[in-house]
Amino acid sequence: MRRVLTLLATLAMIAGLGLATAAPAEAAARKPPRGNTKNNPVIFVHGYAPSGKTDCESTWRNAKQHFRNKGWTGSLLTFGYYRGDEHCTFHYKGSRDTSIHTVGRKLAWYIYDHYTSKNKKVDLVGHSMGGLVIRSALLNVQRNAKGWPSRLYVEDVITLATPHKGTHVAKACIAYRQCQQLNPGSSFFRQVEVLGKGTGGRPKLPGAEMGARWTVMSSFEDDTVSEGGGVEVDAHHRIQYNAARCAGDKKRLEHSHFPRKVAGAFCLRIYTRGAGWTSWFKKTSAVDRAYQAAYLHASR
Repeated sequence: MRRVLTLLATLAMIAGLGLATAAPAEAAARKPPRGNTKNNPVIFVHGYAPSGKTDCESTWRNAKQHFRNKGWTGSLLTFGYYRGDEHCTFHYKGSRDTSIHTVGRKLAWYIYDHYTSKNKKVDLVGHSMGGLVIRSALLNVQRNAKGWPSRLYVEDVITLATPHKGTHVAKACIAYRQCQQLNPGSSFFRQVEVLGKGTGGRPKLPGAEMGARWTVMSSFEDDTVSEGGGVEVDAHHRIQYNAARCAGDKKRLEHSHFPRKVAGAFCLRIYTRGAGWTSWFKKTSAVDRAYQAAYLHASR
């Protein structure tokens, strides 16, 4: 009888230890709260580079400085994915033949390892194809794809001139896999549109664990991504630039200008889900709209 009592006591003690160790594991998976904050880390993701290399610091210097000037206290980081990339916070040494999904998986694991696993949330800003890298990362995590993290804590996503419906310019470099994926109607776009249709019949965007809020932007002056292709997705906010629609100073916003031009007033209109489009009016640059979206979950 004494042996039985001893065995029961030992089992009870082991069970108690099991409960004690389970609590921290559950706590580690607790989502951080949403909120208007300037202390989130922001990760900037560059776009396709015809030369197979990008200088992350040169591309994002003005945007990072603008965030700092506005009082942003969180880390401002850059994600590179070409072998020839320079001055990037994180550098995956791929090439133009590396699938966008492969780059997206590297980004997802970078976010998970450095932030999500530590209960920290991030904001993401992508220019051109960089927005598709982000879209792939969140989508595959949301769908529990094999080989991807189990969750991501991403609060806001902002895409600048991202070809969400593809770009015909990609035909000029069709020999490379990334250009094949960027071609309208490619298998890549069929894969990322699997969430179905949302508001206005536009493709839904992934939110992953936190239901990330998306702000997407395009320009009528962009010769790489059409004014419709950059915003025809079911985002919380859609912003279009068109210098011709406002009187006075004509500040054009071309494809390469999106992450770089900051100063001055630009002609734009804003769509808010449930409210429709505003009229055309003069407001701040795409970089400042990105800051507003990351800070306030809105474009004001």
